[in-house]
Amino acid sequence: MNDLPQTDYLSLADAMLSRVEAAADAVDIDSKREGSVLTLELDNDEKIIINLQAPLQELWLASKSGAHHFRYGAGQWLDTRSGLRFEDLVQQAVRQQGGPLLAPL
Repeated sequence: MNDLPQTDYLSLADAMLSRVEAAADAVDIDSKREGSVLTLELDNDEKIIINLQAPLQELWLASKSGAHHFRYGAGQWLDTRSGLRFEDLVQQAVRQQGGPLLAPL
C-alpha cells in the first residue's frame, strides 16, 4: 500500500477519473460516473470500467484485455505488475475494443 494520506489519494484518483472523463467526452465516447466508478461505453457497446479502490489506494481498470491495478508513485499511476502508465493502458484498452484515440490525458 502507498504511504499517501487518504485525502491525497482521493484527490489524485478523482483528478484522474475527471481527466479520463474529459478525454472521452472530447472524442464522443459516452462516460458515466457513479461515485468512484467510471464506465466508458464505446459506440460498439463495448465497456471499460475504471474504479477507485480506496482501502488499497489503487485505481483499477477492467477491459476485455484484462484487469490492471495502479498505484501512485513517482508522480504517476503505474500498473502494479508491468509498471506501465495508467494513461497508456487506458488508451490501449479503448483502441483494442474498437474506440477512437482518446484526447491526451
